Amino acid sequence: MIQKEKRLLVANILGIFIDIFNLAEQLGIYFIAKDNDLEETAQQRFFFILFGVGGASTIEPLFLHPVAKIIFSICVESGELIAYLLLLKNTTNLLIVAILFFVLEVILHLICIFCEWNCGEKYSRKCPSVWCAFPLRIMLYGALFETQILFLFLDATSPFRGTFYEILMILGTFCGIPMVEKVVDKGCHFGDDDADDDGDKIYSVWVVVLMIISGILVLIVTITAVVYCAQLLPNRSEYKTYDFVIYIITITSYGSILFSLVCALGCTLCFCAGAFVKALKECLSK
Repeated sequence: MIQKEKRLLVANILGIFIDIFNLAEQLGIYFIAKDNDLEETAQQRFFFILFGVGGASTIEPLFLHPVAKIIFSICVESGELIAYLLLLKNTTNLLIVAILFFVLEVILHLICIFCEWNCGEKYSRKCPSVWCAFPLRIMLYGALFETQILFLFLDATSPFRGTFYEILMILGTFCGIPMVEKVVDKGCHFGDDDADDDGDKIYSVWVVVLMIISGILVLIVTITAVVYCAQLLPNRSEYKTYDFVIYIITITSYGSILFSLVCALGCTLCFCAGAFVKALKECLSK
């Protein structure tokens, strides 16, 4: 039993490293693509690959046995590598980064398979619930992330096509996946009985960190989008109809989100201030 717990601990730690390597690979290839002065369509293809990989990750929970999940992850990594090689310009730097990270991730996946072998018996009882939650997972991912595809068709001079916002898109997709999974788990009342092992607890902490970062990114993206649109909309005659429509939709939706966040924060501060004043009065009256 102790040996099994150690193997699960190692597998979960390696899972965290795989996530980090995957993010490093995507950022590395993005900056290499930027340095190569990619034409507009090629840059769009990079983000189509990114969103495709993120979409494929929503299928992974359907494979309940840990070994099956790892094998599927290797398939996704292989598809990502093939997509980079076929759809992007094969410069030396891109080949080195893509192949190097692919090899590292596959090696770590194989070690995880060894660690997880014969450790997945407890997952079989979840099968019906997980499959029933799959449509919800797809809808949430599409609503939260695939809408970013609309920004890829804006004019190349738009600030939404700039490095800062595109980095936010990459980080948001990477950190937002665990948030989708958490919402699905809570919405479908999945239990946390499987998080009793130390390894599962370690990975759960990692997921919480990603969710916190994702929440911060949502706030940054919302403020950035509203500011960009507020700067761009006064110059209506300079933009194509598609760009103008996207800016209107963005400032309306993101502005509503930002307004709701400000109202919620204001109500929270008022509640805390009221509680503080009440407690202070009670202390002074004694």
